[in-house]
Amino acid sequence: MAPTSIAFIDDHPVLREGLVSLFSKFEGYAVVGSGASAADALAIATEKQPDVLLIDLQMPGNALDSIARIRMKSPSIIIIAFTASDRIDHAINALEAGANGYVLKGSTAGELTAAINSTMQGETFVTPSLASKVIAALRLPAARGSANPHLSIREEQIVKLLLKGCTNKAIAARLSISEKTVKHYMTLLMQKLDARNRLEVVLAAQKLADPSGRDWRRSDDTMN
Repeated sequence: MAPTSIAFIDDHPVLREGLVSLFSKFEGYAVVGSGASAADALAIATEKQPDVLLIDLQMPGNALDSIARIRMKSPSIIIIAFTASDRIDHAINALEAGANGYVLKGSTAGELTAAINSTMQGETFVTPSLASKVIAALRLPAARGSANPHLSIREEQIVKLLLKGCTNKAIAARLSISEKTVKHYMTLLMQKLDARNRLEVVLAAQKLADPSGRDWRRSDDTMN
């Protein structure tokens, strides 16, 4: 089995070099790049196409924008926000931008590798000490300034296909993304719609319309 390729983006050289050194020694990993800015993250994602990209949120450039752009261009890359910030809104913003995981820098090497393994299996990972608060915040959209949960364009696309009865495999093929990425969005949808499973996501989605009043079951404009 080929090793998991991984890259690190952090503007603190000691931490960045430490991560590179650590994972270079771990069996099953191959470090393919490192950088210190949001621009570096985009360049490495494009040129190296790592399996996993760990990216700090507080560094030169717009990290959230980079995450969103990488997710759009390279949906198969696992993106983990690795940051010192324990703010719930920062975690939610990172996940909504397209990160597969949110891990605090105080985590152990074992916790970090657990996060990598979890996200590579299609799950969304949040440092345990924050997880319950993040899920609670995602389930209370009104507290975040909206009467209804806001769905991204990609989430609306997936919801529409769910309402048509498509499987994860069919959704992945239709949207040209991986099944792991579909599972990532399903996790986000369950959190946003306060659903416990796929069926509840569909039932909740049937009751919602987006802010413009568009019916996902009739509209085809987001699929083009």
